[in-house]
Amino acid sequence: MQRRLLPSTSALLAFDAVARTGSFTAAARDLSLTQGAISRQVATLEGQLGATLIDRDAPRTTLTEAGRAYARRARAALELLSQGALEALGQTPEKGLKLAILPTFGTRWLMPRIPAFVRRHPEITLQFATRIGQFDLAAEGMDAAIHSGRGDWPGARITQLMLERVMPVAAPSLAAQAARGRGLADLPVLALASRPQAWSDWRARQGLAGSAQAPLMRFEQVATLAQAAAAGMGVALLPAFLIQPELDSGALVPLAEDQPSGFGYYFVEPEPAPGQTPKRAVTQFRDWLVTEVARDTVV
Repeated sequence: MQRRLLPSTSALLAFDAVARTGSFTAAARDLSLTQGAISRQVATLEGQLGATLIDRDAPRTTLTEAGRAYARRARAALELLSQGALEALGQTPEKGLKLAILPTFGTRWLMPRIPAFVRRHPEITLQFATRIGQFDLAAEGMDAAIHSGRGDWPGARITQLMLERVMPVAAPSLAAQAARGRGLADLPVLALASRPQAWSDWRARQGLAGSAQAPLMRFEQVATLAQAAAAGMGVALLPAFLIQPELDSGALVPLAEDQPSGFGYYFVEPEPAPGQTPKRAVTQFRDWLVTEVARDTVV
């Protein structure tokens, strides 16, 4: 009976991903599997347990009461397995650091600098996961996150890294069209899905009358938005420091000077409980990160 109730790690990972992300599609993307594979793993787990974990009749992916309870146990079990693996490799959890990072910030700003941190702290094992938007650090087993927003993450200790400046950019062909016509008014606009008010805020800061044009397309990630703009699909409002390669190559052309967006980039860590000492690896990474930002002349 006990062996029958022990699920495979693959099934646990699939269910945990659905519980964390809130959808089969996002879980498939998170684990680099197909949506069908995730669905089959979860169905196998439900059959093994003899319990329904996900309400498939709901308009969106919703865990049942049993599913919510099992999700907490599954997350704890996976964390124990992860810690056990670290200990088997001769590393303690204290020397491991699990970080959630923004995709484009991670690949374009952070990763080129990570070798310097590794050389300084070879004893720390880094583990990265990409996340967009706020989430529960404790529930996801993350030690810290690098997040973009207004610095309003409840129940967390927040360290400001940098304030963001954005500029409207477009492919050279669209930039030439704007110069011949009425500027941005003649061009389609593209936007980040997570910032529906970005264009309206930018127009207000520029003192432009009228409402912002409805975006032709919306994108989840800065990198994808930059690619669409470089392909000539429209004008994008993008953080200047994250598109420096496109600006240097001429793939994207600024249509106006960069301006503060009202957003920033923050290092976010769980607020320690009274009497609790912050994890040393988190403190070391935060201090290193602040130093790197201070010496960065691009931002």
